[in-house]
Amino acid sequence: MAPFSSTPALAKNEPLSVTILPLKNLLVSSQSSAPANIISLNHSTISAEITGRALKIKVEIGDIVKKEQKLASLDCRSYSLARKQAKAALKVAKTQFNYSKKQLIRNQNLMKKGIISREVFEKAEAGQLSSIADIALQKVSIETADLAISRCQIYAPFSGQITKRLVQKGQLVTAGTPLFKLIQSDRLEIQAKLSPSDVKKLKESLSLKFVAGDTKLKATVRSIIQTIDETTRTQEVRLLLPKNTDIATGLSGRLVWSNKEKRLPAEFLIRRNGQLGVMVAEDIVEDIGKGKFIPLANAHEGQPADITLPKDTPIINQNRYRVEDGQPIKVQP
Repeated sequence: MAPFSSTPALAKNEPLSVTILPLKNLLVSSQSSAPANIISLNHSTISAEITGRALKIKVEIGDIVKKEQKLASLDCRSYSLARKQAKAALKVAKTQFNYSKKQLIRNQNLMKKGIISREVFEKAEAGQLSSIADIALQKVSIETADLAISRCQIYAPFSGQITKRLVQKGQLVTAGTPLFKLIQSDRLEIQAKLSPSDVKKLKESLSLKFVAGDTKLKATVRSIIQTIDETTRTQEVRLLLPKNTDIATGLSGRLVWSNKEKRLPAEFLIRRNGQLGVMVAEDIVEDIGKGKFIPLANAHEGQPADITLPKDTPIINQNRYRVEDGQPIKVQP
């Protein structure tokens, strides 16, 4: 049984009645979009740089901290004692230096008078040089102790929010032990991964925004990574947010932009022989012509399509789904 049709069958060789519209009357501005998310430029693990016991924990998960704010204190007594020891050793070294200096001067005079040998003089000279080296060594020991003492206090390297607390009060930590996770809240960017063709359109767009639910934020391209991912065949794009934007890191949404070139609405796309394209009218003489199917290589089902035909190309409107390639048509006013 033949399928039911509300349109009467055409007589053999009878042209199909259609209406046409110039392509320029159909083109519309369109938007493109791609998945995007908010990232922080710094989400750092703050680690201990010395060995010591955690005495005080100043912050908890979720706390907002300022740059150089104290996060924790470690037991510093062993490093303070090392500094006192180095300072005492420095005094001894300076005393030894003063003695060796006097000894050198005395031996220098005695050698000139021939009372002592040159070997004895050189030993005194070596003693003074040794004292000088010992003074330098003790100064380095003091600087090393000072550096260790400064690391007993853990400070925030930037303003942000504590996302993890990994240390407990009384815990013995060593150099490299993770203490906190800190995310920088005042340096956020949008990250998106786009196809090379979308990257080209993005560059030409005059309007960019990040959309996540009711959140709509203007975006500005900061950088396009000039490397195509071998797996996804996409390029990473980084975009700036407006200053002082209050938004959660990790928020997922879409990057939306207006295309510079206008497109053909999706409802004018038809499929023939597995290809998407558009049906146009050609060879029109006294309202009689024929239909011609023109495939559009980059067209996608349900999406506006790029089209490079002349703007006055007659696009079949009414009965466009019934027209076959090469079929006679009669253009109605």
